Amino acid sequence: MLEYLRVTAGETPYLLREPDEVDMSTEQEADFIRGMRDNPRALMLLALVDGDCAGCCSVMPIGTRSRVRHRCEVAIALYQKYCGLGLGRTLLQTAVDTAKTIGYEQAELSVVRGNDRALRLYAHLGFERCGTLPHTLKYRDGHYADEILMVKML
Repeated sequence: MLEYLRVTAGETPYLLREPDEVDMSTEQEADFIRGMRDNPRALMLLALVDGDCAGCCSVMPIGTRSRVRHRCEVAIALYQKYCGLGLGRTLLQTAVDTAKTIGYEQAELSVVRGNDRALRLYAHLGFERCGTLPHTLKYRDGHYADEILMVKML
């Protein structure tokens, strides 16, 4: 998983970290995965192609307090060579369906402005734009990118 995080971060400017910022130890990543596995309100899905990891999609609670327990965050990343094959759509649809089964009422995600392929997919799956956060990402060369916030009522 650590290699997956490093490689996907380097393949696209649309993720939140640089490859060298994947600095968890193997033990820390194993603890994170165990935490996801043991949390009845969280989900981590892996897409495998011929036994190799092609991508990952997760559902995580926004928080534990009663006023936000109805909300979850959805995140996804695929290796670039597996984009456009329908894996992302399948992962996201499964994640959203499972989120509803878990008891969430609202799924949320953010997408970097310019990631038009992802925007089209999210809209096709019923996510709606609900706002924009300007300059949320600052790249090492000094330029900024905005995040588009999206929500889907489950």
